[in-house]
Formats: sequence, structure tokens, C-alpha cells
Amino acid sequence: MSRSSLDLFVPSKAPSHRQKRVAQELRFCLAEALMRGDWPVRYDAQGMLVEAPCSITITDVIVSADLKNATIWVMPLGGEHQEQTMVFLELMAGYFRKQVASHLRLRTVPVLRFSIDPSFSTGARIDALLNKNSSS
Repeated sequence: MSRSSLDLFVPSKAPSHRQKRVAQELRFCLAEALMRGDWPVRYDAQGMLVEAPCSITITDVIVSADLKNATIWVMPLGGEHQEQTMVFLELMAGYFRKQVASHLRLRTVPVLRFSIDPSFSTGARIDALLNKNSSS
């Protein structure tokens, strides 16, 4: 068996219709939970209360081929407080997974992994380079 046939998620392969539907439902469910803001109180390792530092936008959700893992790309409002946002989301991942389980009817609920979406900073950098070249 070749190595490529053993990969569960091949990035070059387009996602299936089922992956897209599950990703869309995950995005809807998580956005609704973030908008409600009725999550339980959580404390970090130092005993400090952890709260959402600002509004959080879910920019994209990517689900693995076996539907067991999901990467949620997020961006805090204004691009600020990225570290605090990641701490908050990592602590709340279990709560969000429970919300997804109650909303979606899946055999297994995907493990949620949150990441800051780099496309905004990349786009700003490209825009700055284009503006620099057009002014020269």
C-alpha cells in the first residue's frame, strides 16, 4: 500500500459534499454559541477568570475526511487580543463540542481545534506591498 492511500486527509483533494455540509453546520452552531455568550465560567491555570476578550468571527471550518477532526479558523474583532482569544477558545473547546453534539446528529462529534486565521494579515501585507509599488 502506498503512503498516499493511507492518509485520512489529503489537502490536495477537494472536500466531499458531506464534509462541506458538516463544516457549514459546525460553523453555524459555533457562531450561535459565541453570539449567545451563555458559556460556563472557566478559570485558567493561574486561577484567573477567562472571558471572551472581544467578538470572535469564525472565518472557516475544515473537517477531516473521517469527520472526526475539525479545524475552526477564527479572527477576533479588529485582529486584537489574539492570544487571549486562543486561550479562551481552548478552554471552552469542551463546552463548544457539547453544544455541537446537542445540535448535530453525528455518529462522532469532531474534536475541535481552533486557529487564528492568517489570511487577514497576509492580505494586509499584500495590500501594503501593492500600495508601495503603485506609489513608486
